Amino acid sequence: MKLSECTEPHLYRGTVLRYKGAYPYDKEYVEFMICEYHSMKEDRCPLALYCVSGYNAGSLEYVFPKEAQAEGAVAIRTDWLKENWQTKVRDDCDADEVSVTV
Repeated sequence: MKLSECTEPHLYRGTVLRYKGAYPYDKEYVEFMICEYHSMKEDRCPLALYCVSGYNAGSLEYVFPKEAQAEGAVAIRTDWLKENWQTKVRDDCDADEVSVTV
């Protein structure tokens, strides 16, 4: 399903986000996974996006801010991700171009 159409209220670690790749990614499609990220900074959520495909696999791509975290859960608010995908997470595509696998 597309991120823009996702009805899940929260996205948990292990969720894969996929979209059409562009430089610097070397594959037709690039995949990111929501993973745990333990930061000592209080303004950060304990989740981040890591690239899991192609040459950049294993690279930390984005650390979510505290405002993205679901209340009472170690998860990302889907509404936050939809609203902020292009402005804060990835500026090379919008939420309509991102597929979500939960």
